[in-house]
This record gives sequence, C-alpha cells and structure tokens, in this order.
Amino acid sequence: MKNNDYLQKDLKDKIDRDNTYQSTFKVSQTSKIEYLINEGSYDEALPLIDKIIVNEDNYNNWNLKGIILENLSEYEKAVESFNRALALNKDSEVLLNKINCLYKWAKVSYFPDLKYDLALRLIDDALEIIPESEDPSEFYFLKAEVLESMGERIESRKNYFIAYKEFDKLNEFQRQLDYLESTTDLLINITGSYYHNYTPNPGDIVKLVGEPENEHDSDAIAVYLDSDKIGYVANSEYTLFDKVKSASKIKPEIDGDCKAEILFVYLDEYVIAKVI
Repeated sequence: MKNNDYLQKDLKDKIDRDNTYQSTFKVSQTSKIEYLINEGSYDEALPLIDKIIVNEDNYNNWNLKGIILENLSEYEKAVESFNRALALNKDSEVLLNKINCLYKWAKVSYFPDLKYDLALRLIDDALEIIPESEDPSEFYFLKAEVLESMGERIESRKNYFIAYKEFDKLNEFQRQLDYLESTTDLLINITGSYYHNYTPNPGDIVKLVGEPENEHDSDAIAVYLDSDKIGYVANSEYTLFDKVKSASKIKPEIDGDCKAEILFVYLDEYVIAKVI
C-alpha cells in the first residue's frame, strides 16, 4: 500500500461517518416552528403546527398555535388554542400568554373597532384569572378608558383609581357616592369658584344671597365666604345632576341668613354643599 493510501482511507471513513450523521440527524418540526415564530413567519408556521397537532396533541403545541394565531390577529382562535393547552396542562406561561392575548384583543375591540361591550368582557375575563403575582394596572386602566368612552364616568373613575393604586381616593370617592345615594340633605353645586380664586375647602360655611336684579338670571343666588364672593348656586342643566337642587328650586327657601356647608368636590367638577 502506498504511503498516501492510509490518508485516503481515513478521509473516506470520515466522509462516510459524516454522511451517516447527516442522514440520521433531523431538525425537529417544533424547533422549526419556534424559529419561524422568532422570524415573524407566522403564515408559514401555522400549517406546520396544525400538521403536528394531528399526531402530537400536547399543551406545548397548542400553546405555539395560540402564539401564532395571536400574532396573526386571530385573537378568538388564539384564546381557544390557549384554552386547549391549559386543559392539558395548567402551565403558568400558557396562562400568561392567554391573559396577554385577551388584553390585545380587548385593546383592538376598544379601538379601532369601538366594540366597547366586548372589550369590557375580555378585560373582566383576564382580571378573573390573572395571578396575584402579576400587576393588573394596565387592565384596569384600559377598562377605565373604555368606560369613559361609554359615558360611565363613575365606574371609569373607580377603575382609574385602582389602576393608579390610589386606594385612599377610591375609598373617599365611594364614601361620596354612598352619601349622595342615601342623604336627605338639601344639596347644591357651587359654580364659578375657579374664576373667583376660591379653592373649595370641606367644612367652610358660606352664605347664600339672592340676586333678583341679576341681568343674566333673576333666580341667581350668589355664594359668599365672609365678604368675598366665591361663586353661584348652579342653575344650568350643564352644571347640575340629579342629586343637587338648582338655584331656581331653592330660591323660595333663601332668606337673609341662609347658609351652606362645603362638603366635597365630586368628580373633580361639582363643588357640593348642603344648605343648613
């Protein structure tokens, strides 16, 4: 045998080994799908995961399908896939994937779709299952925005307080609501305090003085703190709500010594006082 015959034989053996290795090694389909997901090739990944699920009905594959569908904006089908995964395995990562999908779906339902009822339902679905270890603030903030768009100012405000973790303000607001709902006190709203440089202070005692000669409103009732005018008793549909009385309604009860006590500012807009 020639000297280089050994080298040729060693090289042939190495090539044979390499070819054998290459012929037996295969990239798993799941790894390929994960690669496609990372590359953003969701349309290509979807038929592959569907094919795999036929033979491998496990939670990981359903989770991957949910991720693919979510990125294709097929939110309803994505949630169904995450639910299937969770039915097979209560995996915490899958649960978070479902929660995040519900949030995205709710956000799109709110805007641009303007499907407010659907958005609220999706947010509530997410809040019911979100783990205590996760911060739900974004969900409450989105819920507050949806409710605000629906004209639900009270519930919107509550959710803003929760979103910002302002629980003391939430409790105070609830106290105001309970009072307004149950009181028999004669209540008024004082307007114009901003223009008269008055900052409402709960407990202030103010005097109510009729202005029958007022050129804008003969039922006008001015409000004074000491000798300073701080505003007027609300007498317009734009400054009233169903828990307070207008200047026209209380005018018959106003005499030279009628007073009111400032109670609180409601919804950052209404300076509520009770006639005493």
